[in-house]
Amino acid sequence: MKYSFVKKSGILLSISILAGLIAIMTGCVKQNFDEPPINIPHYNGTANATIDTLVKLYGTHPDTLLITQNIIIKGIIVGNDESGNIYKKFYLQDNSGGIDVEIDATSLYTKYKLGQRVYIECKGLYLGLYGGALELGYPFNGSIGRMPGSIASVHIFPDSLPGKKPVPVVLNLLNPPFFKYINMLVAIPDVRFPDAGQPFVTGGVTTSRPVGDAFGNPLSMDGNSVILYNSSYATFANNLLPQGVGTLQGIFTVFTTKYEFLVRDLSDLVNFVDTGQSVIYQNNFDAAPPDWVIFTSSGNGWAWDASYSEMTGNGYSGSAPSNTWLISPGLDLTNVTNPVLTFNTWTQFTDSGLPLPLEVKISTDYSGSGDPTAATWSNLQCTLPAANSKVWTSSGDISLSAIHQKVYVAFQYRSSGTASSSAAKWEVDTFKLTGRKN
Repeated sequence: MKYSFVKKSGILLSISILAGLIAIMTGCVKQNFDEPPINIPHYNGTANATIDTLVKLYGTHPDTLLITQNIIIKGIIVGNDESGNIYKKFYLQDNSGGIDVEIDATSLYTKYKLGQRVYIECKGLYLGLYGGALELGYPFNGSIGRMPGSIASVHIFPDSLPGKKPVPVVLNLLNPPFFKYINMLVAIPDVRFPDAGQPFVTGGVTTSRPVGDAFGNPLSMDGNSVILYNSSYATFANNLLPQGVGTLQGIFTVFTTKYEFLVRDLSDLVNFVDTGQSVIYQNNFDAAPPDWVIFTSSGNGWAWDASYSEMTGNGYSGSAPSNTWLISPGLDLTNVTNPVLTFNTWTQFTDSGLPLPLEVKISTDYSGSGDPTAATWSNLQCTLPAANSKVWTSSGDISLSAIHQKVYVAFQYRSSGTASSSAAKWEVDTFKLTGRKN
C-alpha cells in the first residue's frame, strides 16, 4: 500500500508540473494571429505615351525595330495564359489600342492577371510584326520573338491590385475597317459555329474553327475570313463548340489573311441559344441577281454595283425623276415557322423633295414578272438609315410569321428630280430570309 501511494503521488505531481508548464507556454502565445500583409505593387513613374504611339513608331518597318526612346506606356491586361489558349504572352490594352507582349516564361497569369494595370518601360525592347499583328518583345532568328523572362521584371511593372474584369469592345460588322481592333478584347454578337457539336481541338493539334453569322454563313471582315483559334494546350480543348447563336468575345488578332479570335476560357462564349433557324433564301449581291425583277417606270433604274457588290438606286443625272422597283423572287412561306427577313441599306445625299425616297413593300399577289403596280403591296416596317448618313444599317428582324404563302419583297426607289439636291443615292445588300422549315 505504501508503494502504491508513492507511485500515485508521483503521477499526480507530474501531472501538476505538466499542467503548469502548459499554462506558462499558453500565456506566452497570442490567441489571435496576425494576417500576413497584402503586397500591393506600385509603380513610381508615369506613362508618357499610348499603345498607339508604338503602332505609329513601328509604321511600315520591314523587320524588328529597337525602341531607343524613353517610352513608358500604361494599360490593362485583357488576355493572359491562364487557360493555355494563349502561350507565353499577355495582351495589354488602353484607350488607343492593344498590343501583344511576348515573354519567354509560363504561368504569366500568376503575376499578370486580367484587369491588372501595368506599366511598361519600352526602351531597349523591340517591335515587330508576326502574321500582321504587332508584338512587343525581343529579336529571334531575324524576326520578332519573346523577351527573356529574366528581363521582363526590368521593363514590366504591375501597379495596384487587379481591377474589374475588362469589358470587350462590341464590334458592328456594318462599320469596317476592323484592323484597328487587332490585339484588343472585342465581342461580336449573333454568331454561329458551323462546326457546332465538334470539339474545339481535333487530333490533339491546334485547330482552327470557322466563325459564321447567325445563320452559319462564313463570316467575313475587311474581306478576311474569321476563325476561332484553339490551342491543343487549352483547358477546354476537348469541350464541344456550342450549338445555336450567341456572342463571341476574346482577343482579336490576325494571321496573314485571316482574322482570329482567341477565347480566354469558355466564359467568352456568351449566351449561345439554339434557335433552330436556317436560311430559306439569301442574296449578298456578289453578282448581278438573275432571279430579281427590276421594273423602271421613269428615270434611272436599279443597277448592280460590281465595285461594292450591292444594288444601287440613284436618280442623279437621269433623264427624268426616277421611279424604279427592285423585286425579290417568290419566297414560299407555306411550310415555314417563324420566318424572319433582314437586309442592309445605305444612303448618301438628300432629296429635298421626298422625305422617304426608299420604301420596302411586300405582296402576296404579284405575278413574279412585269409591272408591280398591278399587284397589291403593303409597306414593311423596318429600320432605314437617316438621309445622307452614309452608314450601313440593318433593317432589324422583320417577322413574316403571319404569312403562310408565297410572297415578294420590293424596294421602290424614287427621286423628286435629277439634281444633287433632288436625287439621293440608296444601296441594298445582304438580303436574307430565315425560318424553321416544317
